[in-house]
Amino acid sequence: MGNYSVPESIRKYKPKGTMVKNINGYYYVYEYSSFTGEDGKRHTKMGKSIGSIKENVGFIPNNTFASDSEISSLDFGEYAVVTTNSTKTLSLLRECFNPEDAIRIYTVAMIHFIQGFTYLKDIKNYYDMSVLSIQYPSLKMGYDSLSNLYDALGRRQGNVLKMEEKLIAESSHQIAIDGHVIACESAENDLAEKGYKFRKIGEPQVNLLMAYDVNTGMPLLSRIYEGACNDKVSIRDFLAQIELKDMLFIIDRGFYSTENINIFSSNGNAYIIPLAKNLNTCRAAVHNLEMHDRFMYQKGKKATVVEYKDEIIDGYRVLTYRDLNESAAEQENYLRHIEKGDASYTKENFNKLKYFMGVTVLQTSLEEQTPEEIYSLYKKRWQIETFYNYFKNKANYCSLHEQDYYKTQGLAFIMLVSALIHQEFEVACEPIKGKSTQTCLLEARMVKAHKRHNTWTVCNLLKKQSELFKLLNTVPTVQALVHT
Repeated sequence: MGNYSVPESIRKYKPKGTMVKNINGYYYVYEYSSFTGEDGKRHTKMGKSIGSIKENVGFIPNNTFASDSEISSLDFGEYAVVTTNSTKTLSLLRECFNPEDAIRIYTVAMIHFIQGFTYLKDIKNYYDMSVLSIQYPSLKMGYDSLSNLYDALGRRQGNVLKMEEKLIAESSHQIAIDGHVIACESAENDLAEKGYKFRKIGEPQVNLLMAYDVNTGMPLLSRIYEGACNDKVSIRDFLAQIELKDMLFIIDRGFYSTENINIFSSNGNAYIIPLAKNLNTCRAAVHNLEMHDRFMYQKGKKATVVEYKDEIIDGYRVLTYRDLNESAAEQENYLRHIEKGDASYTKENFNKLKYFMGVTVLQTSLEEQTPEEIYSLYKKRWQIETFYNYFKNKANYCSLHEQDYYKTQGLAFIMLVSALIHQEFEVACEPIKGKSTQTCLLEARMVKAHKRHNTWTVCNLLKKQSELFKLLNTVPTVQALVHT
């Protein structure tokens, strides 16, 4: 027998229309066809490898072999509970986009929410392996189709702006705006530049700006800007996208400039902004830290006493606050470092800094609100830090590879829709004691759908999952999900 001879114990497993080749003792199966050549004779042609054969085991196809059986087990639970509890987001998309685009945007954004940040090339795999492929079977989810979708969202923004205008109109008109640095490993992206966090992240960056309703928790606007562009510059374009009237902007010190202050206080708008230490207005405010007025501030079960003073500096209303609990905690932390012998912590510096610990200096255009009301409004801004924690740590929006400017802006909108789904689902999970949004998703993930006797059946539905589905108003059947 020659090197390429195949024994009967192997040939009996050979699929019809294929040939087997012995290579170093392993038997590989190839596509095989015959055809009549120009000379009128029959010829054979060997195609690509489609698998292998093992003795006493049989034919083992490659993952890409065309005759693989259809998928008969799908991820069901997490998609079912999220679909049931994100209907407002889908309805809003349907109001602003054509039906097919609305469903595709919603489906892609849901995959981003459930799986975390997902590259374009991987979205179809998640779609195919989930009940979404049964719920929305006609969607075009290949790389080229989705690439065109992202491009259209970034290049033709009429419907995007329409949806954002609706979100603004339905908001409480009290919004926080903040930026989030995202590494971008593509050197071809027009927005990727070495920014102020280059030393930390080691890659060029892009900057995501988002506006967020501090009362409802809903994201409102989303754009991605050049990595080297300061937030105080980017925000001018950000706020110019749609008309903003009668809004209260609760913003971070990085957005401070004289030009921006004028924008924040025009068109019936108002603002609250903390002042950086290097600003003359801030220096004037902390020159004398004697504060004779105070109030109690309570958030949840925690309460503290806040001292304050309210004055006009350079024509602006400036309020200086000292949170006594925060001041004590900072002083305790500093003294602990002194006791440890940390060289950068000294008793001399402590005596200089202790008066500034727990101190916040705010500038505002609000005239009628009390210092206590302004402080409470400002404290709402910190909810956006929790929101960005979701983007960075849960959704893992920390490194992009997108090259195209318009597709990057399309991704920014997908991120906004994903955040809408997140917020809507988070509200649905709030009444469930002892379980976070992430815990609910993990428990639901155990529930799968299997095709048996040509019918999709939900499996792994234990008592714990059944109770969770009930609390989230979700019917645990594939048929109910498809008909929603």
